[in-house]
Amino acid sequence: MEKKLRPSLPGILRFCILFGFTLYIWSFFRSYLLFLALILIVCSPIVSLLLLWSAKDVLRAQAILPDNRVGRNTEFFFNISVRNPRRFAAFTADVTYSWSNVFTGYSEQKKQHLWVAPGGSSEIKQLLSSRYAGRVEVRIEAFTVFDMFHMFCLQECDKSDAYVIVWPAFSETDEEEIYSCVEGFPKENETKRRGTDYNPDYEIREYIPGDELKSIHWKLSAKQEQLMVRERLATGREKINILLPLSEDRQLNDGLMEAVYALGRLLLHKEYPLQLYWPGRGEALRGQFVAEQGELENVLGEILSDSGLHRPGHAEAQMAVEHPAESYILIRTGAYKGAYIR
Repeated sequence: MEKKLRPSLPGILRFCILFGFTLYIWSFFRSYLLFLALILIVCSPIVSLLLLWSAKDVLRAQAILPDNRVGRNTEFFFNISVRNPRRFAAFTADVTYSWSNVFTGYSEQKKQHLWVAPGGSSEIKQLLSSRYAGRVEVRIEAFTVFDMFHMFCLQECDKSDAYVIVWPAFSETDEEEIYSCVEGFPKENETKRRGTDYNPDYEIREYIPGDELKSIHWKLSAKQEQLMVRERLATGREKINILLPLSEDRQLNDGLMEAVYALGRLLLHKEYPLQLYWPGRGEALRGQFVAEQGELENVLGEILSDSGLHRPGHAEAQMAVEHPAESYILIRTGAYKGAYIR
């Protein structure tokens, strides 16, 4: 976005008062020192304006958050650093920033005034602790820099945002049996309806229009000079469908995310590939195949990066309409992490 230089009316008013007062005193005493002061008063804003304009491409406000994901109820800092590499020019800045949890919909905004010293940076430091899982974003809404005399301001200066994923809590359940975590889940001696079969192994083939971009093998594509994709091979292992029924309750959604994470890890440990369904934007039912823990965490990160507030019961209704013949595990909280729906 193009940077805009604007006059600051309060600063210009202060300058006019100072200049008028000095001129009035000089008219009585006719002092060379007062005359020199008048010249300095006139020249200083011009020099300050030129310094501000010359620094327009190096002034930058940057939001900084932890590089890795953090756990729920973990305290962490976010910083907003305003950098000024100019050695002989100081500025003041107004920074309007907000932090929000995309998954829960919570948002808060603040505005702060900073002094940016020459050849250094100033920081805004805030301690955060998210009660709920989700994607926490720090956005710099506005960054305006003023010259030393506050007569001019530079708008739309460079700024960058940051985010961190607050991860749901996890309790180790790898040693438990699935039917002790899922109410009604068939045991080994019971008849189980089999769904679509998959294998986490891949085969390489040429790209076909309609293939997902994330399945493209970029390194091999560069060597072959044509797009190549990875496709899963079929096998005889049973796929388990899982439905995540997000609702309007933030606390309930947080518990559901903990349950789907723990249960997903357990099923993958037992070598069950998964098909995870959840309500996405516009209440549309989204689905993703998962065969490895890394894929599970990628999907959960995608869910936490979108709004988690949805109408209760809508996911179950959509599942019945779009996949009427499929059995699935309905994620829930309590004594069981889910219920097996036939």
